[in-house]
Amino acid sequence: MNYQAKVSTRADVRALYEKVIQNPAIRQYRGYTESKSYGWDAVADDYIKKEGEVWFTNPSFDPAFVPEGISDGENAELLDEQLAEREAQICELEEALAALEEENEELEKRIVEAEGIAKAAERERDDAKGALIELRRALLLVSELAGTKG
Repeated sequence: MNYQAKVSTRADVRALYEKVIQNPAIRQYRGYTESKSYGWDAVADDYIKKEGEVWFTNPSFDPAFVPEGISDGENAELLDEQLAEREAQICELEEALAALEEENEELEKRIVEAEGIAKAAERERDDAKGALIELRRALLLVSELAGTKG
């Protein structure tokens, strides 16, 4: 029997593993295999391969390391739903980030414009100060001239 056809998710592998270790033939050899340091999981793995229910394409894959709590398809479906929700949240956050970046660019343009206006106002102020100084000099000159003639 084809591995992909029989077992498609980690949850399915765990369920199959649980079914296999319930087999009386394996339970009978549990003490023997532990005493021979062969390993309980290796017996279950050998049984699965021997019975032809699963063909492991990855020899290092061990169904015993599938986390507890993911023992049926419902939990896998729940995880898929949670993943889809997280992906939707990521999309929403990316859209919000793009909008904020666009707003930030607009604000930076406004800041540059405001800085330009401030520099122009500063130049006008400096020009006005210069004109005022010239006007005072002219008034002093006029008053000196008026004082000497008068």
